[in-house]
Amino acid sequence: MIDPMADVLIGVRVVHFAAAMLLLGVASFAAFIAPTELVAPRRRLVRGMEALLVLLIALTSVAWLALEAGAAGKGWSDVLAPSTWLTVLSATDFGSAWVWHLALSMVLVAALPLPRSLRLFVLLFSDGLLLFSLGFVGHAAMQAGLLGLGHRLNHALHVLAAGFWVGSLLPLLACLVALNRAALRASATRALLRFSGLGHIAVAVTILTGLADTLLTLGHLPLDWSSPYQALFATKLALVVLMLGIALGNRYVLTPRLAAHPADARRGLIIGTIAELVLGAGVIVLVSAFATFDPV
Repeated sequence: MIDPMADVLIGVRVVHFAAAMLLLGVASFAAFIAPTELVAPRRRLVRGMEALLVLLIALTSVAWLALEAGAAGKGWSDVLAPSTWLTVLSATDFGSAWVWHLALSMVLVAALPLPRSLRLFVLLFSDGLLLFSLGFVGHAAMQAGLLGLGHRLNHALHVLAAGFWVGSLLPLLACLVALNRAALRASATRALLRFSGLGHIAVAVTILTGLADTLLTLGHLPLDWSSPYQALFATKLALVVLMLGIALGNRYVLTPRLAAHPADARRGLIIGTIAELVLGAGVIVLVSAFATFDPV
């Protein structure tokens, strides 16, 4: 049976995850990955992107709460009922975590008028915590005791690492395009080298915590395709494996060819990064969808 409220919640989750991840990537590149000469001519564009992403995060944080209130209450009539929102915030495990999530969303909004250096610091710190806090809602929050706490922390770290990996792909693509301009090539190369080490860590943490999350949630690999949850989970894992393969090919096959075959290598890196972006978007959609199913 089609549940319109669940479908809307999936859409809200997709926008929320994507905006929070992209903000982490954009702010990271602007703050410490991309050299100043790459960022300075585009500061107005970057600031506009930051403002748009923060607005989306704030709006979808409230919309997510409203839809959870509707699901817990009497349906659509409770989606716009602040009293039901307060009940969810004060009387549910989701609400206990979401109070902090909403507070962090408001900190992001308040950071926008700050001077650049302070703004980027607050955006990075608050958005990182916001992504981390997502580990304390959903299926990871279903277990109690020390095992439940471990599951929450593992999932939180998974969301944070995956957020940096996926969120960095768009600014990484901008750096790859800049390689085509001789005046920016040295700066773009430095950005790629700075990102390389951080990217390795993010990918490794994403994979390891993802495997642990799978075992903590299901107790086994998602092999039962008759289960909607396991079918979507398995599809998500397949997309992540493809992303990993492309990332490894970019780093260890195409990047070393930049010196000898710069045009072909740049073209391949750009195509590979676009493919990672598309697959990453698919992963976000799948994660947002299977979270609405029972983990069986």
